[in-house]
Amino acid sequence: MTRPQDAAPDDPREEELARRARQGDPAACHALYERHFPAVWRLARRLGTPPMELEDVTQEVFAAAFGKLDRFGGGSFAHWIHRICANVVTDHHRRRRVREGFRRLFGAEPELEGAPGPESVAAAHEAERRVAQILARMRPRQREVFALFELAGLSGEEIAVRVGCPLGTVWTRLHHARRAFVRIGRKRGLLDPEAGA
Repeated sequence: MTRPQDAAPDDPREEELARRARQGDPAACHALYERHFPAVWRLARRLGTPPMELEDVTQEVFAAAFGKLDRFGGGSFAHWIHRICANVVTDHHRRRRVREGFRRLFGAEPELEGAPGPESVAAAHEAERRVAQILARMRPRQREVFALFELAGLSGEEIAVRVGCPLGTVWTRLHHARRAFVRIGRKRGLLDPEAGA
């Protein structure tokens, strides 16, 4: 597929195109898309998006950008869409970590791409039920850090800000939370005896 050339970063027509797009002008939206597609595609790839997801991620970036045009306060549209792209890619990485975390714990995924079959849906529901039972028996601070890191995919730094504690405390709580998760899961027969070994 032939891709258009990158837009000039300081092109004075950018703000005018963004203004028209904000007013619902489809030609302006198309022009912004054509001008910025190559840079968004490359950035998503550089940020670690797998090749098979690049098209979907890029489309999601533009959908998010066009849905938030009322928040574009002028200046460089390229910089603005760059931030949106970074956020979308981060969200995809988090969702992938959630799926991988559930696979590691239970051999099931709570979010499956495409249309999952009945067995996959049942396995995902069972995995979620087991996780909920284990989490309910964990200490609140450990449960919070475990859920934010292992299930929501937040970084240690993001968790420290969210829960209002030093980063070192986050890692300590996470260490104890992982051990507690495995201990409780094994004791209640919710985890394979080899899990976490």
